[in-house]
Amino acid sequence: MERLNPWILGCTAAITFSITFTVCALAVALFPDSTVSFFNAWFHGLDLNLLKPPGGRPLTLGQFFYGLVGVAAASFVVGTLFASVYNLIRRRE
Repeated sequence: MERLNPWILGCTAAITFSITFTVCALAVALFPDSTVSFFNAWFHGLDLNLLKPPGGRPLTLGQFFYGLVGVAAASFVVGTLFASVYNLIRRRE
């Protein structure tokens, strides 16, 4: 197997998670109760309804972009680190 390019993997991770974050935010904005019910099943019965803001306040554009930048930055760092560690371990074979 060949080496991974850390920059490409970092960018790929950032784009992938940004798209996922956007789809999730859209689902929360359009179908808040259904989205929470869907994710309740993923978290083994934890009640995520308790995390909804009081009065069902909608997601603001500011919150969306703040979260999007955070997700993109974190996933870029993790993707780059993953590729770098992979290449380091691969080199030792």
